[in-house]
Amino acid sequence: MSRRRSAHIKGLVLKVTSRCNLNCTYCYVYNKGDTTYKAQPKRMSDETVEAILKRVAHYCRRHRLRHFRFIFHGGEPLLLPPAFYEKFVAQASRLLPSYTEAVFSLQTNGTLLTADWCQQLGDWGFRLGFSLDGPPHLHDSYRVDFAGQGSYHDTVRGLKLAQNHPALPFHPGVLCVIDPTTNPLEVFRHFLSLQVRFLNFLFPDYTHTSYPWLNAHPATPLADWLLVVFDDWWQLPSPQRPYIPYFQHIIQLILGLPSSADEVGRDAHLFLIIDTDGSIEAQDSLKVCADGITKEGYNVTTHSLEEALQAPLIQLCAQSHQELPSACRRCPIKEVCGGGFIVHRYHPSNGFDNPSVYCRDLLKLITHIQNKLLKRLPVSFVQKTQLTPLSYQEALLQLHHNA
Repeated sequence: MSRRRSAHIKGLVLKVTSRCNLNCTYCYVYNKGDTTYKAQPKRMSDETVEAILKRVAHYCRRHRLRHFRFIFHGGEPLLLPPAFYEKFVAQASRLLPSYTEAVFSLQTNGTLLTADWCQQLGDWGFRLGFSLDGPPHLHDSYRVDFAGQGSYHDTVRGLKLAQNHPALPFHPGVLCVIDPTTNPLEVFRHFLSLQVRFLNFLFPDYTHTSYPWLNAHPATPLADWLLVVFDDWWQLPSPQRPYIPYFQHIIQLILGLPSSADEVGRDAHLFLIIDTDGSIEAQDSLKVCADGITKEGYNVTTHSLEEALQAPLIQLCAQSHQELPSACRRCPIKEVCGGGFIVHRYHPSNGFDNPSVYCRDLLKLITHIQNKLLKRLPVSFVQKTQLTPLSYQEALLQLHHNA
C-alpha cells in the first residue's frame, strides 16, 4: 500500500541575499559546482517580498494554518540592513490572516552580529541559528573568508552576544557539519563548554559520484563519529544535555511517535526555497547534484505555492520519505530511516532511486540508539511496543537477505 499523502508546506527558506562574506570550502551554494547564484540579484527586492507574502497569505487562508515559518538564509542574511527585516515583519503582520502566527528564524555565520542587531531581532521575535564546526583549528579549516582567514573568533563572539543579550527571546542554536576524521568528543565537549543548548549535526552533502569514503575502513565513518557523541550525550544529566534534534527524531521514531525531518522518518517535511529573484525551488542542498537542478521555472510572481508543489523535483522532495528507493523497501529500519536525506541518494544515471551513500551509517546509528533506548525503557512498555534488540550485523544480514 502506498504511503503517499498530500504534503503541506511548513514554511519557506528565504535566500534574501545571494552573496556571503565567507567562502566556506564545503558550501553547496558557491563551491560544489552549481553556478546559478551568479545570475541571481544580490538581494531580494521589496517587490519580491510582497509577492511572497501575498502567496503565503493565500496559502494560509486556504489551509487554515495556525503557524507559518520564515527562515532567512543566504548567502549571509546579515549583509542586508535591519530595515529590510523590519519592513518584512510589518508586511507579514498586515498581510497574513490574524489566526496565522508568523515564526521568524535567521541562520547566520555570526560574524556580522552586533548588540544593535540583537536588540532589533529580539524586538521582532526572531530565533537565531549559527554555523559553527567545533574548536578553532577545525572550524577555521573550512569556514574561511575570501582571504583564507578563519572565522571562528568572530562567529563565537556573535554566538556569545546572542546567548547573553536580554532582548533575544530564544536561546540560539548551532549547526555543525560533521568531519568524521576529527575527534568527536573534542567537538561535542567544545560545544558544551560554549554552553550551547540547541545543537544539530549535519552529514556532509555528498552523492554517489562525490562520496569520499567509499573504500574507508571502517565502512561507517559518520556513524562511528556520531555514536561516540551519542553515548557521551546519553549519559549526561538532563539539565546538562543540549537538545540535539537528529537524536531526538530517531528516538521518537523508534518509539513509534510522529516526527518529521529532512534526514529521517516517513512523513513529509516540506520547506520551499525562495531565491533572491523569487524563484521557487526544492531543497537547496540539491545543488550538489547538478548545476541548475533546482531551477524548475516556478516563481512567486507567476505561480502560487500550490502550483509550485507540482514541480517534479519539489514533488519528489515532498514524497522522498514515503516513496522509497527500491533497495530500501525491505530494510528493517526503513520506518525510522525513511531512506535518509534525498540529496544523498543521487546518481546521474538513475536520479534518486538509490539508497543513501550513508546507508550503512544510518543502519549502524539507528540500531545502536534503539538498543541503548531499550535498556532504559520499562519492561511493560517494551513488551507492549514489541521492540526488540537488533544489532548492526543482524540488520545488515537482513538487508542483504531481502535485497
